[in-house]
Amino acid sequence: MAHVPGMLSCEPIVTNRMERSGAVKQSATFNKVAGMQVELNETEIRVLGVLIEKSLTHPESYPLTLNTIVLGASQKQNRDPVLEYTEAQVASALQSLMDKELARQSPPALGARANRFEHSVVERWHWDRRDQAVMAELMLRARQTAGEIRTRATRMTPLNDLEAAMSVLRELARRDPPFLEELPREPGRSANRFRHLLMARSADPASGVISETVLAASTEKEAPRTPSALADLSDRVSRLEAQVARLTAEAEPMPLKESRGIDETEPGCV
Repeated sequence: MAHVPGMLSCEPIVTNRMERSGAVKQSATFNKVAGMQVELNETEIRVLGVLIEKSLTHPESYPLTLNTIVLGASQKQNRDPVLEYTEAQVASALQSLMDKELARQSPPALGARANRFEHSVVERWHWDRRDQAVMAELMLRARQTAGEIRTRATRMTPLNDLEAAMSVLRELARRDPPFLEELPREPGRSANRFRHLLMARSADPASGVISETVLAASTEKEAPRTPSALADLSDRVSRLEAQVARLTAEAEPMPLKESRGIDETEPGCV
């Protein structure tokens, strides 16, 4: 980014942080994807959802720094599932979103010490505020009913009633290609749920087929994310092994005495 006269260039600060994460490229190239068919992985979806959410709920602090995005992606409220992301994961996702023209680095502000990032879904997909709120909820919490979406998305923009939410959902489902779909009603549920269609090669929930993307995401989530978690797991395994060894030793039968001949008798016996 070119240095603006009279302004502090903060590019080296954040660039170095992202380079330490092994995520930033020397030059950002934009992939010209035809239409709206863009495939995103789990982390990209979470990061894009955070950018949209914070732009609507906290416009005073938007665009966001890399550290703020990491905190937003890992927060426990309004997230399902709750996951812990590293700076390297978020930086890599940001780079990929920029390549797909879904995010960009904002111009540096006077006196800024860190670069900031913003989403580009308005220009890329022509989402209005209600579209953004509904899609952000689906990206941050996954499958939900229309009532749940309406209640939760209202924190970002007004959705006065259920019909208002349904109107947005129907419009997004009618796009070509669609951004979301309504799922068949599941056993034990009183209402159908909706899911976004941004995940690469998403599996049909009724088919039982798990895609490569879903498998990769599951593997990543199951891996211990901190050294302390790994240490706790190792301690538990060691304790269980010791307990099994002790129980095995206690269960071993006592050695039998050698049988004596039939002509031998104990003293005092006739």
